[in-house]
Amino acid sequence: MKRKYLSVSSLVMMIFLGVFGFGNIANNFKEVGLPSATMLVIGIFFYFLPLCLIMAEFGAYAQDRTSGIYSWIEIGLGKKMAYFAIWSYFIANIFYLPTLATRVPTYLSFGLLGAANVSNTQTAVLSLIALVISLIIGVKYQKAIGSLSKPIGYISLFTVMIFLIAGIYLHLTGQGATTLAVESFKINMSSKADLAGALGSFSWILFAFGGGEVVGPYVNQVENPEKNFVKGLLLASLLIGILYVLGIVAVSAFGTQEDFSKISLVNAVLAGFKFMGDKIGLGIWFVKLMGIAYTLITLVALILWGTSLAAGVFSEAPEGTFPKWLTKKSGYNGILRNALIFQTILAFLFIALNTFGGAAAEELYYRVYDMTTMALIVPYFCLGISYIVFRYKGYVAPFQISKGKLIPIVAGFSVSFMTLIAFVFAGYNFTIPLVQQIEKIKLYYGGLLMFMLIGVVIKFFSERNHKSNMTNNK
Repeated sequence: MKRKYLSVSSLVMMIFLGVFGFGNIANNFKEVGLPSATMLVIGIFFYFLPLCLIMAEFGAYAQDRTSGIYSWIEIGLGKKMAYFAIWSYFIANIFYLPTLATRVPTYLSFGLLGAANVSNTQTAVLSLIALVISLIIGVKYQKAIGSLSKPIGYISLFTVMIFLIAGIYLHLTGQGATTLAVESFKINMSSKADLAGALGSFSWILFAFGGGEVVGPYVNQVENPEKNFVKGLLLASLLIGILYVLGIVAVSAFGTQEDFSKISLVNAVLAGFKFMGDKIGLGIWFVKLMGIAYTLITLVALILWGTSLAAGVFSEAPEGTFPKWLTKKSGYNGILRNALIFQTILAFLFIALNTFGGAAAEELYYRVYDMTTMALIVPYFCLGISYIVFRYKGYVAPFQISKGKLIPIVAGFSVSFMTLIAFVFAGYNFTIPLVQQIEKIKLYYGGLLMFMLIGVVIKFFSERNHKSNMTNNK
């Protein structure tokens, strides 16, 4: 029987679903305005494009590895650093899964009613259904995720293209809600306070580029990965980068920064389409249609993130790194069933705590959620350093950014330096006295330290238990 491979187009759509978010466009415009387009351009050239090139080279080198980002960091920095990087990655993303799951009922409400009108109980029940669907597909049909991502990715792309075409048309005909001028895109750094604000905003904008690594565990399902995996990553990076920048321009046609400032984070996606519908005379049916589309898009993104997270963290972890039951693979298909079930239970417990635990529990949940923010930066920083070490030691992949060492080292340094900027300025403002922001610093940086210490404890007891079992079996 001929083996089925992931096509380049499926790969591109998987990356597109994992990275691209219309909410990133609406919320970046809401917070920064048109200068966010300039910040995105900087992020594309100095962070996202080199990051995708690095992942492409690692993917071409480690074609048979199934964990993606863990194996890429382990190649350059060894198992210990790879563990802490991937533990940090798990901490950040295990809180992202319930966020995705709770968006499903919100978008479904827009699809059925034209507005976000869903109760706490409905949110919990529908989120649980979304998580169970994600679990079933992850356990039984993981090989089909690429095929599933392709049509849903095209739907997502189509919705964005509608928005872009309509927005650019309004600007060209002088009907845009926001006036476009060269000065509008200028990042204000005229004072120390403005510079601090710009660095803080830019740091958060970099988070919009996270997610390309979701295809890492699927590199062994790609035919000729040294060509097709590389091609998929590069095409996706160009597509996402262009759409992000044009998206900022388009969204400004339907509402001003002040208009979007009145919209909540979750509702920003559909609110953008509602502004569009109002501007060009479309009825409530358009918002409902977009609601249904984003219900499907978010559900498939949940499936993709869930399976990729389990594979990235648990599929190649050395014995004794985590409890054995978490890394156990199903005999007939190699699926990490226990890990997927564990992630699903955790995600639903977080949703239940936030939904039914009362104000104190909700506050605790969001506080812990904020404490995981900086954890997402660690693996990307380590990936950049790992790549520098990888090329410095002379490893040769079928695809290389450059035959020489200078350009690759610059690429790795650029990725790590950008993540370092995000790490520092997303949680610290150098114009405010330290004592006045100590709570924020403890939340972000203290939270990361706490979770790293938890990782040390888990690794210590897992290794001790593994050694004990090995001794008893002798």
